[in-house]
Amino acid sequence: MEPQEKNSETATWYEVLSSFTQPRAKNCSSNAGPNQLNGENYPYRQLEHQNTIRLLLIKPDSGEEVTYTLEHSEQAKTPYKALSYEWGLPSDDDPKITIDGHTVRIRKNLHEALKQIKSTIGHLSSLRLWVDALCINQNDNTEKSQQVQKMGAIYSGAEQVIAWLGPASNDSDYAIDILNTPGAERWVMAEELDNDPLGQSAIVSLCDRPYWKRVWIIQELFLAKEFVVMCGSRSITEHQLNLCLGAILPGGSLSNSRHIEARQLSRHEFFRSLGRSAAQQHIRAKGRQVLSRNKTLRYWLYICATCKFRASDPRDYIYALLSVSSEIANGSVSIIPDYDNLVEYVFAEINEVMKLRNRKTPVDGRGRRYVWAEISANLTINKWLNNELGLKVCDVSWYDEFPFDGLIVFYRE
Repeated sequence: MEPQEKNSETATWYEVLSSFTQPRAKNCSSNAGPNQLNGENYPYRQLEHQNTIRLLLIKPDSGEEVTYTLEHSEQAKTPYKALSYEWGLPSDDDPKITIDGHTVRIRKNLHEALKQIKSTIGHLSSLRLWVDALCINQNDNTEKSQQVQKMGAIYSGAEQVIAWLGPASNDSDYAIDILNTPGAERWVMAEELDNDPLGQSAIVSLCDRPYWKRVWIIQELFLAKEFVVMCGSRSITEHQLNLCLGAILPGGSLSNSRHIEARQLSRHEFFRSLGRSAAQQHIRAKGRQVLSRNKTLRYWLYICATCKFRASDPRDYIYALLSVSSEIANGSVSIIPDYDNLVEYVFAEINEVMKLRNRKTPVDGRGRRYVWAEISANLTINKWLNNELGLKVCDVSWYDEFPFDGLIVFYRE
């Protein structure tokens, strides 16, 4: 059904939203999925109640074999880890694993992650892991919407989040070895790295991997109690990564220096590239983890726009940011993820809800500089949505309750 034209003077915002809806198709395969699996469909059982989640139980078997089981667990009662990773595109030669005797096909990147995790749990009797592609029935939109509402709680409730960057490449082993060297936080600032262009390039490449630009990663790392980064056979703790990348936060002596000697130029360019990386944005956000009034949905959309974050489903540019947005955290706004709604409806709804709560125009209460910063933020977000993502009918047309002075600290392209 095509949206009908309405008189803009008489049409209510609800009518405008309704024009984007379509009759919802019945889900005839709610017990089969997820849809990335092209092998035998896994026979999912319905989750018993609101606090139940599925966990992938991994048990090392004899030799190289590993057994996988999907079990239902009470989230607050069962210790588990959560996997943060990039799905990647499906292909005809995607590998297969066996879960509860059923052969299922999974994406290559997930298979690599599970293979690497398997090699690190030899000393454990088992490991319970939450993996979105397997622990959510991706063919059941009702369950998917319900579980997406809980993903913030799932990642914040995990003992540890495993951030899987992917297989080793672009000298990633060397980069992690440098960062893991005792006292490596000083290495980043040290003279030795000036004469190591390979090390500089490897570290920048590691911090600018596609993984860091997944929109879901924002909440998965921001809400984690702690996370460990895995890339190929190497890993680095959140603490060690913070020590190293924290050296180039705005305010650092070299990152803000206006007068740089020629011998320092290489180091300055290295800091600048690293400072613009998506990984650095996660470190900044994690370091300021208390949800302040400035960490609004619009704030996060601006970060997504400037860092070129990506999502396979455009609706996730809203849904993936709900758990880390201050309006949702303080209960002043309630948005229920619903994957049966069209993307146009999702953006129209969030605009109207936010305009009812917040301001429709910037307030000149803190000077012209802040007014322009707010207008510029919306221009940046909408250019990203309309031109780069191709979402022509989606935009952001509200302003936050408080001046968005956090805008001026982030790097721009």
